Amino acid sequence: MPWYGSHSYLNEYIRERHCRKIMEIGVYNGENAVSMVETAIQIFPPQEVEYYGFDFFSYYGSSEIGRKLEKMGCKFRLFVGNTLDTLPEAVKTLPEMDLIFIDGGKSFKVAESDWRNSRLLMHDRTGVFVHNAGFWGVRRMVENISRDKYRVKIFRALSEGSVALIKKNRIDSACTV
Repeated sequence: MPWYGSHSYLNEYIRERHCRKIMEIGVYNGENAVSMVETAIQIFPPQEVEYYGFDFFSYYGSSEIGRKLEKMGCKFRLFVGNTLDTLPEAVKTLPEMDLIFIDGGKSFKVAESDWRNSRLLMHDRTGVFVHNAGFWGVRRMVENISRDKYRVKIFRALSEGSVALIKKNRIDSACTV
């Protein structure tokens, strides 16, 4: 198991909620992207699965990650750069997502910007997972989320620490992880 954990809760969510439009902020080596796409293509034909990834791609290049995703047969788009710049532009044209995984910058400024922009891509059933919810800047962002508009559930993932699951408030409050 990698040091950062397997993020198995994401694959469980994809299976349970039939997610096919997935966005990840903080792609790193692309292994999590591949795992999420593999899970989605167990439900949907590969050409119906969409993946959108944001990262600096400074250690693992976007072309390397792109090759991994091409092998999967899904639709994908990778955004290279700082999400303070790339995400506000991208949300203008991206579709609503079924699952969003925020695992980017840990400062309040970056975490808050990632959340502010990601929430624009939510529909009523979107799950937004925020990794490292115990880190000071990320925790502060999660604490500032309006509980009038969103349900926030904090859980501990094995070998990963605190993770937040954020969903829009609805009458149907079933929210399992």
